[in-house]
Amino acid sequence: MNQSIPKEVTQILHYQQKRLAELYALEKWSEADFEEIMRCSSEWNPDMQGWILPQSSVEKLAFDARTPDRQARSLQFIARQMGQNALN
Repeated sequence: MNQSIPKEVTQILHYQQKRLAELYALEKWSEADFEEIMRCSSEWNPDMQGWILPQSSVEKLAFDARTPDRQARSLQFIARQMGQNALN
């Protein structure tokens, strides 16, 4: 396995945290802001060796008043599905 991956992931996570703090400080989100928030909300999953959007992030964004309406509705549907899958 490429040894640079963990270092790259750490650097990306650091950038994501910094950028999310800036974006969450905004009073309103544009479509571009929201798309960046989605990307920055993903987390590295070492088992899958890839990025995932955790259920907690989906739920947080689904019900944030700053999330654009169309995306909020989609995320609310996804959050409900994730919740139902967790119960099964």
